[in-house]
Amino acid sequence: MARRTPPTERAQRAAAMQRQARAQERRRSVLIWGGMSLVMLLIVGALGYAILSRPDLSGVVEYEDLGRDHVEQAVDYPQTPPPGGDHHQAWWTCGVYREPIPPHHAVHSLEHGAVWLTYRPDVSSEEQEQLTELADQDFMLLSPLEDQDTLIVATAWGRQLSVDSADDQRLPLFIDEFRQGPQTPEPGAACTGGTTTDLLAESS
Repeated sequence: MARRTPPTERAQRAAAMQRQARAQERRRSVLIWGGMSLVMLLIVGALGYAILSRPDLSGVVEYEDLGRDHVEQAVDYPQTPPPGGDHHQAWWTCGVYREPIPPHHAVHSLEHGAVWLTYRPDVSSEEQEQLTELADQDFMLLSPLEDQDTLIVATAWGRQLSVDSADDQRLPLFIDEFRQGPQTPEPGAACTGGTTTDLLAESS
């Protein structure tokens, strides 16, 4: 006849099995929560790194109280290129130009929300190509400008950034921030269908 396990022994075995199951459950919980915590730390770390490593726009110079009158004569702008001011009534048609463009027309394009990229003629052909790619979108002007102090300048109405290389990651940030940006006096106004001829030179 088979020996029957006493109730006390069965209870002890059951209790031991329950303790073992609870211990395994605790280990699983620790592993799950530990894994989730590690994933969260990695996400937070990646976001923090992205924020800290993202170039800022602290080098942007702001200009306030710029004139906006339409004039029929050349304007003596205090900055080269000008970030705003009085200008001709015809805006310059946005696009890529390999010759200098008249500032009194380009400033009107800035008033409509354009970003104007200018570069000295001694910029390399590779950098010219990089700037051309940046300017390949609406509300962009690109042209050489011999008299500027810095190799490359990005200009929007009332905002300007000078850089020494087309690789500078602040250039696309500047375009994203200020092309049709909140500082634009006439957002939504056209940057096509303007002039590509210096109308002051024609009238003189």
